[in-house]
Amino acid sequence: MNIHTVLPILSLMAGIALSLTFGFPLFLGIVLAILVTLVSVKRLGYSWRKQWNFGWEGVKQTKPVLMILFLVGLLIPLLMMGGTIPAIIFYGLSIVDVKYMLILSYLLASAASYLLGTSVGTLSTVGLALMGIAHTAGIPAAMVAGALISGAMVGERFSPISSSRLLILSSLDMTEKEDRSNSRTAWLAVAICGVMFLTLDLFRSEASDTGVIGQYQQLLQQVFAIGWLPLVPLLVLIGSFAFRVKAVPALLYGLLSAALLVLATVPIEPAAMGRSILYGYELHTGTPLDQLVHGGGMLAILEVLVLITLAGFLNGILNRANLLAPLVEGLIGKTEHTVVLAGKAVLLSLLVVIISCNQTIPILVMSSTLLPRFSRMEQGHVFLGRTMLDSTLVLPVLIPWNGLAMVMSVTLGVPTVQILPYLFFSFVLPVLTIITARRFQASGSPATHKKAM
Repeated sequence: MNIHTVLPILSLMAGIALSLTFGFPLFLGIVLAILVTLVSVKRLGYSWRKQWNFGWEGVKQTKPVLMILFLVGLLIPLLMMGGTIPAIIFYGLSIVDVKYMLILSYLLASAASYLLGTSVGTLSTVGLALMGIAHTAGIPAAMVAGALISGAMVGERFSPISSSRLLILSSLDMTEKEDRSNSRTAWLAVAICGVMFLTLDLFRSEASDTGVIGQYQQLLQQVFAIGWLPLVPLLVLIGSFAFRVKAVPALLYGLLSAALLVLATVPIEPAAMGRSILYGYELHTGTPLDQLVHGGGMLAILEVLVLITLAGFLNGILNRANLLAPLVEGLIGKTEHTVVLAGKAVLLSLLVVIISCNQTIPILVMSSTLLPRFSRMEQGHVFLGRTMLDSTLVLPVLIPWNGLAMVMSVTLGVPTVQILPYLFFSFVLPVLTIITARRFQASGSPATHKKAM
């Protein structure tokens, strides 16, 4: 393997490691990798102009993620100003048993994500409300965020309208029936994670008592006009996702309804409204409510937007210069043992997710490079599909610089590094899919599935 093919990958890993070790901004590590990549790829015969075009194409692929982050940054302050999030927290405190907050968050997020088909839509609606309730009850935010994200990824794994799941099925010519008949491992992971979150609930320190929760409810009623009207933006968001509206238009509808609600019901000056959108919403009441209802804003996500843009630029060069596919093919080797093969595929998924900046690119790279290799086996496309559904799809939330992880972190207001220990589903599912890979035939017998190349 040519040293100039490997250097960009090594420089990316080194840049990330240096950023995490010495605490300087992560985007500087990506800049280092871009500089090394530009020089290396130039020596492979690609001109500066061609590399710029490759990088720009990569940035354009990140546009949906950038738009979602931008809209979330605008939406959260408006939902707070209009009383939407306070109203959800108020009603939620009346019906949610905070003693079982983690398992309830996991189950509710799983159900919502399955119905809506989107983890982002789930966290920007149900997730925000449950995070507010958890804060009120004094439950660690990272634990609740981990339960919510785990649940959201359960929905992405099983929902019949999950775009990531459908992309894997279509890229491998795998049917819904084939997925359902090979999803027992994933359901086992769902159950195991449920037990883990329930165990955390049972053994963590006791949540705040109902007196404190009642105090928060009184404060919410004093500061905000609690009622059904503030819930309109939430209903617009949920309705948009339920009717299969894509994330960006759905968030725009929610943003418009939230802005109209604020203008119609909140006596706020335009300058103050603009400051809240730019810097994030702050109450300044001098009560504990100030720590509950705050956040959002464009400046809070500026560094994230820069990081995703740079990661997209780097990934565009790596992908178009064909540096990823040979790496994947070389590392998979000639392994025939299905457990080892699944293990290598999961590790490769993790590597490609680390290098990439979203869910889509790893799915496309893994499916296009590994399908010919797996198709030599009987039902090899199903084996690869199950492995990718149980790893490639759920691993991005573990990587702090991945676009999906960043969107979730910004939405919930908790850094990915803090959430990481509680992302049980994304840890348990890939391990189980490796352990249970033995049941697939590992011989080199003719494949029963051939894909037109």
